Amino acid sequence: MERILVGIDERRVHWEALAHGCSLARRIRARLYVLFVNGTRAGASGGAVRQRLELLVGAAKAEGVPVEYFIAEGGYEDAIVSFVNTHGITLLIHEAAPIDHAATGHAVSALQALRHRISCRVEIVNPKRA
Repeated sequence: MERILVGIDERRVHWEALAHGCSLARRIRARLYVLFVNGTRAGASGGAVRQRLELLVGAAKAEGVPVEYFIAEGGYEDAIVSFVNTHGITLLIHEAAPIDHAATGHAVSALQALRHRISCRVEIVNPKRA
């Protein structure tokens, strides 16, 4: 069975990656894992992002998507790598950064570094333009 991971960083939220992950999991009958990475100190809640995420996860469960929700503290990339290795993830869904020429180079190099540290496939979702 396919195991899909969508990582949500509190600093840069991946709503479209989550929507795509839910749709794909429902369509191919895969298990979806949602990892909220809280980069702040332990005990901080993540505020509105975390609340919205929990509502979306609840809605996906109500629609019959087999989804599990986890929370991690610390750096996004390290949390993703650890989760992929621990839970046997077969597909990571990652949302590309919005087009911003100043940040694009850093986002691409960070994604390439992440891809070299994990052993699963990576699917990149491009955000819709406003």
